[in-house]
Amino acid sequence: MKLRVGRVGAGAMALAAAATLMVSAGSASATTDPGTTWDHTYEASGVRVYVKEYGDVISVCDTKANGHSAVVQVRDLDWPYNYEMTAGGGVGSCKSHRAADGAKYNLREGRGIDLYFDGDGGVLSGEGYFVNDH
Repeated sequence: MKLRVGRVGAGAMALAAAATLMVSAGSASATTDPGTTWDHTYEASGVRVYVKEYGDVISVCDTKANGHSAVVQVRDLDWPYNYEMTAGGGVGSCKSHRAADGAKYNLREGRGIDLYFDGDGGVLSGEGYFVNDH
């Protein structure tokens, strides 16, 4: 009799643990924010891009479990190209760069900055724009 009660208890604990994992996985993919205050936020299917002008912080986050990484290209309108970064760790992952990371990440003040991004493995169809004035 004790053996049967032990099995039932163990089974109930395993079910509770599985349910907790399922709930945790669902909520982790629902919100992706690399954790600061942002001046601008842009979004397209499978990708969210965050911008903080002070310090030239740009983050790209993967928001969709679709087998594709989230990618963003950051371009100064007067320069042909600045940089590209990819959040390649699956849904919920983010990648960030800031001015302190080096010259190409230090965006010029008072300049228009274009962002091109995608999270579905296709053409960079998402677009954003801001003037880097902080």
